[in-house]
Amino acid sequence: MIVIPHTYNYRLIIGSLVIAFVVLGSYSYLNYDKLEDYTSYVAQEKKLLENELSEMITRYDKVQVDSEALSIMLEQSKFKIARILDSVKTLQPSAALLDLYRSKIKGLHKEKEKVLGLVSKLKKENERLALKGEKVEQDLLIVKDVSSTLKVKNKGLTSVNNKLSKKIKDASHLEIEELNAKAVKRITRKRIVSTDKSHKANKLHVEFTVSKNKFVEEGEKDIYIQILNPNNNVIADEGVVSFGKQSLIYSKKIKLDYKNEDVNLDAIIIADVDQPLTEGVYFVNIFYDNTRLGTTSITLK
Repeated sequence: MIVIPHTYNYRLIIGSLVIAFVVLGSYSYLNYDKLEDYTSYVAQEKKLLENELSEMITRYDKVQVDSEALSIMLEQSKFKIARILDSVKTLQPSAALLDLYRSKIKGLHKEKEKVLGLVSKLKKENERLALKGEKVEQDLLIVKDVSSTLKVKNKGLTSVNNKLSKKIKDASHLEIEELNAKAVKRITRKRIVSTDKSHKANKLHVEFTVSKNKFVEEGEKDIYIQILNPNNNVIADEGVVSFGKQSLIYSKKIKLDYKNEDVNLDAIIIADVDQPLTEGVYFVNIFYDNTRLGTTSITLK
């Protein structure tokens, strides 16, 4: 019998290739299915996020308030939501990125509940005041003899409403407490030695606490310290900062990374050589933007 080895080898090679193509095709098909599932999941999650953010914006659009402070808070929150919505729409998302957006949305939901809670509280208070106002008007019609007294009550209610609006507006600003200032005789490793003698001091130590305020947006804040000598001149002049049409000459600027927590700050201000400390009263002012947060004084002999 005659054996043809070449024909046998070719059949073996062709058989192996067929098996390899089948395995490769199956692997590619499975990976393609997984990719299709992942892409579908991401697209679905993206659409859900877009709908959720759009609904939040619509909810804000339906809210109407008379308070300027609350109106500003609503616009700020709506702007944050719109910015994230734009990012979700324009960026090519991934599962990890969508999870990040989902965590941000949780924070926005909490902020929304706080803001809408304030809106609800103010509306209820206004309704209560309105009911009292109606009662005042009824009393005016029934008892004309006491019209002057009722007018006083009405003015009192308006004053209460104005005070409530002002409290909400004031709540959105930074506040400080425990403001202290003293002249420095020398600084050691363990402590700062103070003095009330002008000829012994060439530095001033200022310390204060920026209070926690959940209505103030987190982020970097520029705090300015201004010290005026007895002649009303700024000592240790570091420059001028403008706030619209107003400007401020300051002695020290402190950059604060505000995270809605109490923060203790302090600074050493060194008097200029050509403007040494003298006898008299020095006024220490703390500013943020164009708002003075606090003031104190130092008397040197």
